[in-house]
Amino acid sequence: MEIRLKTIVVEDQRLGIDLVLQCLDERFEVCATARTAKEAWSAFQKYHPEVVILDIELPDGNGLDLANRMLRARKDVKILGVSGRTAEFTLYQVFKTGFFGFVDKNSESIDDLRNAIDHLANGNCYYAAAIQQNMLLQRSNPQAFSNILSEREQELMCHFGVGSSNEIIAEKLNLRPVSVQNHRARIMRKLGLHSTVDLIRYALDKGFANPSEFRESSH
Repeated sequence: MEIRLKTIVVEDQRLGIDLVLQCLDERFEVCATARTAKEAWSAFQKYHPEVVILDIELPDGNGLDLANRMLRARKDVKILGVSGRTAEFTLYQVFKTGFFGFVDKNSESIDDLRNAIDHLANGNCYYAAAIQQNMLLQRSNPQAFSNILSEREQELMCHFGVGSSNEIIAEKLNLRPVSVQNHRARIMRKLGLHSTVDLIRYALDKGFANPSEFRESSH
């Protein structure tokens, strides 16, 4: 009897879950579906899946953070990311985290999703040619943020991008406000930016933050 891959599907929309389930064949055993990061982590701990099909945007957390947590708990879990977020920082994080594949909701079809799932079942990674090309260009571009900013500076960009003050960031990251200000000034020099508005615009453009997150933090 063929061993089936224990799988959980994490997607915040019911329709999205149904579409993924339609693409899974007899090689997969769906142990659970989840619509939040909390539900997904609970299912992961309960079922110890070999495969996770994961929407990166979840209502109660970041799918990238959840993937990191899962991979720390089980290094051999195969995670297929599914998202409409394809900004540079998002894709950089997907590759860096160790996703087994990624499907772009905006440009890829249900047939592409089936193809990605088939790759995964056969132990092969799946990234569309356009996404692979995007990452190759980023790695070879000396002006790309990944070749300029340290990991700490990239972490800070996620906070700068939503308009957080130095004091708020310092409290969240256990730093002194003056240290955050020094980081801010250093990052702006490295990127050739001249104002806070330029910094926020850059962070939003590269995907360090979402416009919705900026609006929420401004209220």
